[in-house]
Parts: sequence; structure tokens; C-alpha cells
Amino acid sequence: MTITQKENDTMKNEDDVVIEATIPTVDTTPDEDDDGITEDAGSISSKTTATTDKQPLRSVTPTASKIFSLIRTELPLLVLGLILMVVSEAASLTIPLIVALAYDALQTYFIDLEVTMSEINLWMGTAIGVFILSQLAGVARGIILGVLGERLVARLRRQVYASVLKQEIGFFDEHKTGEIVSRLGSDTQLLQSAVSTYAPESLVGFVKVIFAVILMYYINAKLTSVALSGMAVLCLFAIPFGQRLAALSKRYQDALGDAQTRSTEALGNIRTVQSFASEPKELSRYTEKIGNPDENSNNSNDGGNKSKNNNDTEKEDTTYDVGVKKQITQIGLYALVFGGAFTFLYCSLWYGFYLVTIEGSLTLGGLTAFQSYVFIIGAAIGSTVNNAAQLLSAVGASGRVFYLLERQPKIKNHENSNDSDNTGNTNKQAIVPTSPMEGNIVFDNVMFSYPTRPDVLVLNAFSLSLEKNTTTALVGSSGSGKSTVVSLIQRFYDTEAGTITLDGIDITDLDMEWLRSQIGYVQQEPQLFGMTIRENLTYGLSEAAADKITQTEIENACRDANAHDFVSSWPLGYDTLVGERGITLSGGQKQRIAIARALLTNCRILLLDEATSALDAESEHEVQKAIENAMIGRTVVIVAHRLSTIQCADQIVVMDNRKIVDVGTHEELLTGCRRYQDLIKRQSTMMRDVSAGTIQKLLPTDFSIDEE
Repeated sequence: MTITQKENDTMKNEDDVVIEATIPTVDTTPDEDDDGITEDAGSISSKTTATTDKQPLRSVTPTASKIFSLIRTELPLLVLGLILMVVSEAASLTIPLIVALAYDALQTYFIDLEVTMSEINLWMGTAIGVFILSQLAGVARGIILGVLGERLVARLRRQVYASVLKQEIGFFDEHKTGEIVSRLGSDTQLLQSAVSTYAPESLVGFVKVIFAVILMYYINAKLTSVALSGMAVLCLFAIPFGQRLAALSKRYQDALGDAQTRSTEALGNIRTVQSFASEPKELSRYTEKIGNPDENSNNSNDGGNKSKNNNDTEKEDTTYDVGVKKQITQIGLYALVFGGAFTFLYCSLWYGFYLVTIEGSLTLGGLTAFQSYVFIIGAAIGSTVNNAAQLLSAVGASGRVFYLLERQPKIKNHENSNDSDNTGNTNKQAIVPTSPMEGNIVFDNVMFSYPTRPDVLVLNAFSLSLEKNTTTALVGSSGSGKSTVVSLIQRFYDTEAGTITLDGIDITDLDMEWLRSQIGYVQQEPQLFGMTIRENLTYGLSEAAADKITQTEIENACRDANAHDFVSSWPLGYDTLVGERGITLSGGQKQRIAIARALLTNCRILLLDEATSALDAESEHEVQKAIENAMIGRTVVIVAHRLSTIQCADQIVVMDNRKIVDVGTHEELLTGCRRYQDLIKRQSTMMRDVSAGTIQKLLPTDFSIDEE
């Protein structure tokens, strides 16, 4: 039977027996009892960890000491900035008083012209000089605090990113990548604004109020007491607004983080989105996070409460709904502060006229200066309340940042752990073997469950020996635990019971960086980065090793992986950019690049997790040749469904229901393992059922099928 099409033939030959169906399946959802990895041979999705709903990032209580620890390195800059702030604000606040003295001198203009003009010139010249000093100090303060903020956010992002990279795989199973990225970006930006803007400006407002009150008492104590009584009432009304604004700011930031998580996830899988024509669905899901101003909102006028009934309390905040409430509250706060400030300004001005005209205890210049200070205090209170609200929001965000900074990975080297071993020794060091690794791996009575599903046992009393320089294939139905074995060898997870040893050493005692440097890992969907071919090939090497590697070594690795011919055929060769996630390469090309990358690390252990299951016949043939070259002189573990990939393995491990059913060669299992026979028989039946008529139904109408 032949299948013809204008494009390349992508179907396998009839005599290429496989253990699972190779026709791509549309359903990409893992089974509920899966071991956490989608392992179907024809799945068009990449492997993902099946979990329950991922949890939001936790938050720790930000204390003064924690916040201070962030700025400890920048303390000299901060102190200098605060000194300049005091100089700038003190100078600017004396200007109204100096100008008032000039006004008083102007009152005696017709009495003594010569003396009055010289006095006016003195005071106005002083005012101009003080203003210039204030501006210079203010500019210097702004530059210093701006630089401080940029230094802080750059250092903070690096520290948070370093902490995130150290976390175990289970951490990423539990949390959405988009949320982590959002915290790394927006929350750290909020902290920068808090240190360089909100906190200093709040302090500026406080300093302004203190200095202004002192100068007002200097001008007239009686008038100041009247004005401050009104300001006290104003503050009492402003405090609830400020508290509400702080709460809304935090809710807005959380809603914005959820929206960013949704968009990041969709755009990162844009090919899947478009292949299923799911753009409207993704727009709808994104709209659920940001809200839609063109639709009526059931909770837009709920006074800040999510709802009064139990059903609506579960409705999530949207950036639109919370943003509207935030804007209304902010405008209300400004209206209260500035409106109240001007109201008390006019009232105090009215009383001031009485003191000037009737009592004569206040000069006209003093009243003018007093008026300026009342306005300054009103503006300072409004600014301080707003900045304080933003500062509180930033402090809330800092709790999530501190969680990422302080979280200790559950899988780490002994030298980074405070846990004691069985002898009570808390100073046990991770082992870096000095002798060459042989590659003997032993699983001894291993019990394991994924952190996201601790009640589901994935491996139960699992024992297996993998001898050096041999190839072991793991076969079985999806969910039997095959890919879990591969993950445990790399110590992506730790076992709940039992041990895994490498050359007789428990892998939990080995230095993780050393352990993983000895392992080459090739997945069903290899992960390439948006860099050049050369950079992707040397990604598994340290920076020093990558700088020393020669072009000949790179080409030899690619020849062994059957990748050199197609790479060298491109105009830029190894300097060709592959696009985001290697989008410009075919599946087979990406697999061969991934194999070459593993070979360049000179690994002693090679893990192949469904490395050919998603490829067509021609691509699989090329990748299979690359795999055969890569297997020489290494301990190899293959997770596969296709017989062409596993039949030459030294031992085949048949897994079912999280346990090992049987171990042997292909020939031994064909005669002695019922489960292995069933796997092949089921596949043979499926291949026979895929008759010409069945295939014709699955193919486009422009295909033709002819019996030979």
C-alpha cells in the first residue's frame, strides 16, 4: 500500500512495528492516573506535569529588618539623599518667610524710601539665593535616589532570579511560570519605586509639615492653633481613604499579576492557541482577568466589598473593576485633602485679617507667609497620603518578593542544608567524586509521589539495576511511571523512601551540579533557546568550557548526532539563529541538536525520554542513527513506545501500575512476559485496523491510497 501526497511522506511503513499508536491524537490531556507526564507517542503536546490547580505564590510578612536588608548596601547613598532632601525642603520652606519680610518692608515704602528699598533688595536677593540652593539640593537628591533605586532593582531582580533558578522542579509544578515572571518584574519594580520615590516623598511630606508648623508658630501661635485644629479634623477623614486606597492598590496589583500570568501562558503557546482557533477563548479568559468596560459589572458599585452573598464572594477581582474603585477613592482623597486644605486656608485667612486689622498682632507679610504654609501643609498631606498608600502596596508586594528570596529549595546539596544526617552531623558536605564515573545506577525499594499529589503513589517498592555501558529501555502504558524514573535519576525530585545510588553513592550525597553535569537529557520536545546553533550546542557547558571548546569538537558532536550536514548547509552555519524555542527548526533537526548538545557535555549517562515518538519516519530514522552513535560507551536509559527504538536494548523493563512487571531482552520478553506480549499484540492489532479505508478517512481528500 502506498500513500501519495505532494508534500513529504510522513507516515511510517507497515513493517515498522510500534508499541503505541503513531497517529497523532487531538486529546492532549493526561490521564487522571498518569504519573505526571504525557507519554502518548503521538501526542502533539509537549510533556507537562499533570497537577491540580496551581497555587498562587505565598507571601511572608515584611519586617523592618527585612526591608532594611535590601537597602543596606546602598545605605551611604540613601543617607546622602536624605540629607539633601532635608536641605532642599528646609530651604524652600524659608522662602515664604523671607518674602514676608520683604512685604513688611514694602509697607514702610512711603516713610523711608531709601531704607525700604535696600531692605527689600536684601530680602529678595536672599530669597532667590535660597531658592537656587533648594533647587540644586533637590536635583542632586533626585539623581542620587534615582540611581539608588536602579541599583536596588537590578540587584534585587538578580537575587530573586538566582533564588528561583535554585528551586526544585516541584516548585514549578506548584506555581505558574507567568506569576513568577510577574513577581520578578512588577513586584520588584514596585519595591524600586518604594525606595526611590514613595518612601522619600512620604518623608518629604512629613518634613514639610513639621518645618511648616514650626514656622507658622513662629509667625503667630494663635492663628496656627486655629489652622491646625482644622487640619487634625482633615487627617481624621483622610485616614480611612488612605487605608482603603492601600487595600485597593494591593488588590489591583494581584489582579494585574493574574492577567499577566494568563497572557504569558497564552502567548508562550501561541501555536497551540492558533492551531485550535482558540483566540476567542483566550481573549475571553484574559478578559476575565482584566475586565470589560463595555459590559455591565455586577460588582462595580459594591462599595469595595466583593459581594454580600456567598456566590459572588468567589468572583475574582479584575483590573478594570478594582482600577475604577481605586481611581474613585484616589480622587475622593485628593478632593478631601485639597478641598479641605483650601477651606481651612480661607477660614484661617479670614481670622488672619482680624488679627492684622483689629488686634494688630500680625503683619500683612506674616499673614501672606502663613497662607503659603497652610497651602504647603495641605499639599504635603495629600501627597504623603497618596505616597504612603503606594508604599503600603509596595510593602505588600515585598512579601511575595521576600518569599521568593527566602524560600529554600527542598532539593539541595548537604552544604546548603541545616538538616542532620543519621549520625546527627549537620556539616555533611556534598560529594564531588575525584575518580572517573562508571555509570552504575541502582534503584533500591524506591517509593515516590509527586509533591502536587502526595496521596497518589507513582512508584511502589521500585528496584532496578542499570549497569555501566548498557542500554535499558522502559516500556509500559502511559502513567506507569517511566518518565518518573528519568526524573529521579536527575534528582528533579527526591524519593519518599528507598535510595538511588550512582557507583555505590547515594545521589542525595552527591553534588547536584556535578551529578547533572554527568547526565545528558533528550526530551520528546527538546528545549532550544532563541540563540544561535553554536550557543544552543554549548549551553550544557560551563562558561569557561564553552570558551575553550573548538569548532572541530562542535562539528564532531554534530556529525555523531547526524546534524552537521543540515547545519553546514545554511548560509550562517553554526551562527544561525534558531528563533524562540527553536521555532525555525523541524522536530527532527531539534532532536539532533539536542543530542549533539548532550554529547558535547561528555556525559556518562544518557537519558532519552520519548526522543523519537513525535517524529515522522524519515526524521525518526535520522534521529535513531544519532541515538545509536550517542549510546556508545554510556549508560543509557530510554523511555519509548516504538520497537525500533528499544529492541536492541540490553534490558527492557516492562512497567505497569507503578511497578516493574518483568525485565529481560526483547526475545526473552516475547516468550516469557504476558504484559509485553499484550503491548505488542495490541499495537499489531491497531496497525492492522488502520486499513486503507481507515487511513483514507483520517487523511485530507487530496491524498490517494493505492494497493500495490
